[in-house]
Amino acid sequence: MTYRTRSELEATSSGTWLRLASEGDASDVPRGFLVTRALSPDVTARSLRAVSEIVGSRFYVPPAMLARILREADPVATVSPGAVRFEGFSACCSAYIRLDLGDDALDVAEHRNGTTNVDFGPELRAALARVRRDSTLDITIGEDSVGISHESAAVVERKVPLPLRWIRGFGEVQVHLVRMRRTANVPRIAAHRFLRAQPRSKTDHLQWITVTASGLRTSARQSDGAVPLRGGHRLRVLEPLMPFADEMEIWIDDATGSTAWVLVLGAQRLTLVLNAEPWRGFSGDGGLLSDLAGADESDVAALRAQFHWQDRLVPAELAEATGLAADTLDRALARAAAEGLVGFDLATGAYFHRVLPFRLDRMERLNPRLKAARALVEAGAVELGTDSAKVTSDGVVHELRLSGDALSCTCPWHAKHKTARGPCKHALAVDMAMEAGRDGR
Repeated sequence: MTYRTRSELEATSSGTWLRLASEGDASDVPRGFLVTRALSPDVTARSLRAVSEIVGSRFYVPPAMLARILREADPVATVSPGAVRFEGFSACCSAYIRLDLGDDALDVAEHRNGTTNVDFGPELRAALARVRRDSTLDITIGEDSVGISHESAAVVERKVPLPLRWIRGFGEVQVHLVRMRRTANVPRIAAHRFLRAQPRSKTDHLQWITVTASGLRTSARQSDGAVPLRGGHRLRVLEPLMPFADEMEIWIDDATGSTAWVLVLGAQRLTLVLNAEPWRGFSGDGGLLSDLAGADESDVAALRAQFHWQDRLVPAELAEATGLAADTLDRALARAAAEGLVGFDLATGAYFHRVLPFRLDRMERLNPRLKAARALVEAGAVELGTDSAKVTSDGVVHELRLSGDALSCTCPWHAKHKTARGPCKHALAVDMAMEAGRDGR
């Protein structure tokens, strides 16, 4: 890797700035992506510590994998026109966290759109722990580094490889977010009381959360409008931030039972998304597979051409610019999410553009069901009927029928998971074959 300039310390009237070199692109500005100062340093520092705590947590991982996985705790930092975002997953990929810093949260000295991922190590966490309300917290984001500095510490964290399971997880979690509906806006005191009551140690206990006039009530029994929560210990990371919060929003994806817990912190928002079970990683959900199988590359290319680091992508505007029908646009957006090109923001109810730092050609290799389905189609193993289909796989003929909006299959995978973890490879193969028939291929 080559750099057009050196990293350097520069003394200014407002303090010392650490400027990080970046590799840049065709429109290169020979500096880092961002040089900024936090306007609420204690809140930003605590929020970044929450991000660090989640990516360093293991809610469920086989012990033999622990050391390797914890070495891969590296949040992604994105600088876009209207926000700076830090996002990442727990070690088990069952919890996703994102900190959104709006324009009013930062005093920006230099800005250029870009994304990087770095290791949030113990030195950075220790430095963030020493930030006070009257501290001066400076943040820099470069092509391969993130730096923070204040009056008693200065730390630079370097870029590390993005974990492969995170690559799938970043796309899958957007599927959950798109489907979510808000169930409650909880005042700070009531939310704080609820979070303090959550267990500190690991638990798989299922509780049902109901909003009442006095706050949040938990029950072991389901009731109308109640939100399911299993593994409530994962919420404890939010508790230290409650004194700074305006309120807490609760969102749910009815299809999967996943939930989002959003702290509104003035010009900052901290979003924690929990999969329905602590042992279930977003990376294995398979919610994108049908869209990946049905998305046409020319449609996706037309959509990619409209991406310019927007903080809010409006479907109507994208449809007009690309000429894509609504369902085709949805598939193309799902493909873009799998490629790390878009995330979804609950606050705006819209996608935003960002470019995650991984190679797009890895996508199919990271989705073995998709690869296996494509091989079945190419081998001529799919036989389409009027309202059913047959797929021959490993010498066994599997029968598929349309059930609601999804295909049911006679294979063991479908018997075990139904559609909770995406379609089986045989259903994907049928989708591909039907799409090829419509296209005349």
